[in-house]
Amino acid sequence: MRSLRLLTSILTAGSLVALTVVGCGSDPETPAASEPSIEIEGLYPDFDPAESRYVSRCDRRPPGVRPGENFRISIGADDRRRSFSVRCLPADFPAWRFERLGDVPPGLFAVSFRESRDARPWVIVFDHEGVPRWWYSPTTRALWAQVLHDGTIAWARSFGDGYGLDPRMAHEIRSPAGELLRLVRTKGTIVDGHEYREDGDGDVLVGTYVPETADLSRYGGPAKAAIVSAEVQELNSRGRLLWRWNSRAQIALDETGRWWRNVLSNPRRRLRGRRAFDPVHINSIEPRGTDEVVISTRHTDAVYGIRRSTGEIRWKLGGSRTADSLRIVGDPARKLLGGQHDARIAADGSLSVYDNGKDRPRRPRVVFYRLDLERDRAIYLGQLNDPAVRTSHCCGSARQLEDGGWLVSWGDNPLVTAFDPNQRIAFRLRLPASTFRAVPVPVGAVTLDELDRGLEKMEQRP
Repeated sequence: MRSLRLLTSILTAGSLVALTVVGCGSDPETPAASEPSIEIEGLYPDFDPAESRYVSRCDRRPPGVRPGENFRISIGADDRRRSFSVRCLPADFPAWRFERLGDVPPGLFAVSFRESRDARPWVIVFDHEGVPRWWYSPTTRALWAQVLHDGTIAWARSFGDGYGLDPRMAHEIRSPAGELLRLVRTKGTIVDGHEYREDGDGDVLVGTYVPETADLSRYGGPAKAAIVSAEVQELNSRGRLLWRWNSRAQIALDETGRWWRNVLSNPRRRLRGRRAFDPVHINSIEPRGTDEVVISTRHTDAVYGIRRSTGEIRWKLGGSRTADSLRIVGDPARKLLGGQHDARIAADGSLSVYDNGKDRPRRPRVVFYRLDLERDRAIYLGQLNDPAVRTSHCCGSARQLEDGGWLVSWGDNPLVTAFDPNQRIAFRLRLPASTFRAVPVPVGAVTLDELDRGLEKMEQRP
């Protein structure tokens, strides 16, 4: 980190910061032969004497400071001097726009995206003021990213196949310094990137797709078709398989319903070049209590509760009617779910679902239910919408914030919205491309200092 003693400062938030300094180097007391002018374009967050750490798009950097490096400035003289840290963003760091509309608690969240097919991907940790506090550019596309409870950063490699077909697929676990700590894969199959859910004691729930053969002639497909069934695997920290569940004997092909046209028109190459069809498409996995796992499957428009001990489906919400279907009380939507993602269980036991509303006559929404399994029903509790979002073909997430508000990624819209506990929009973060999910960092998992030191170590490597 470079140290600078500030003689004059002009701080214009979000546009231009002109710093005139004396001294540059490891010793802030060493006077320089001249007084260089340092122009820093775009200081984030807005300058506040109470904030000691900033990032900036540095136009003319201090001598010897490389893109991505920290430098420190000090204002004042003698014992009245104040010190501030500024990190220059990489030269090709993507643009973003943050709009504050209310208050959210201090916190961090992770996103990942790639601006275009030719652009490099980014994993970025933002804070509640829309300031990037950590970043990394993987060598492969990152489907989505999160910070785990131990402060490491995880993301799913993606090769544009839509689900786990490429044997290079894995969940990467890296330190804040960008060091690869391990790769997580499923046992006996190719891991899918849609889910990596911590389940306590270092165990994780992940998804995969298992090759099968099925007669799809009644749906307009081949009589001996290659399909993939959805599978959930629970692995411990050493990668040992603890539990598995497969959809093949539990979710009937009839439940794909309206999605068959899409499924049959969108096969993927697999199994020695054969076309493989995906009638279920699992996209989230969530523990509920000690003996239940909740999954969302896009191609059935449904969320299921699976009993761990028996593997049987305990309940179903949405999609075609089956013996396990819950009765819905109070939901104003005529068609319950549409290609939904990210079904989660909150601390109070309620169920949240990011409902894309795919091909439904409504906007995308985050919808909430109270599960009343004794009466085989789900009671509608409300929903969240952003007027800026009209459609959502795929992807998306909804995660609860520490104060009871919500952080929402609107799928294939380059927008992340935070809602306060009163369901008012607190901020919008506009990205240059969509992020599959926006995931809050667990409280206490990592500090800003630890993230900053990680960036510093990355910059020191050749």
